[in-house]
Amino acid sequence: MRTFSKGFVVVLFGALLGLAACDQQEGPMEEAGEKVDQAVDDMSNEGTMEKAGESADETWQDTKEAGEDALNKTKEAGENAWEKTKETGEDVKDAVTGENQN
Repeated sequence: MRTFSKGFVVVLFGALLGLAACDQQEGPMEEAGEKVDQAVDDMSNEGTMEKAGESADETWQDTKEAGEDALNKTKEAGENAWEKTKETGEDVKDAVTGENQN
């Protein structure tokens, strides 16, 4: 009977130590897991990559519009320069030939 009592005491003591060990601080893996969980919880519906993509889209649109504006202004300036060149050519021609003199 004494062997049974000693065995029971050893098992009971081991169980108590096991329960006490469960109450210790969390290990590094548990802490890392909690940080990951917190990061996921903190994320909004739009993650970092989605925000970066939207920013890139907006930048592309702004660049495209600026390029179109520059093209239109260049075209307009070219047309104005051509008209002035034609007028100047006519003025030179008239001066050389003596036409349109008052």
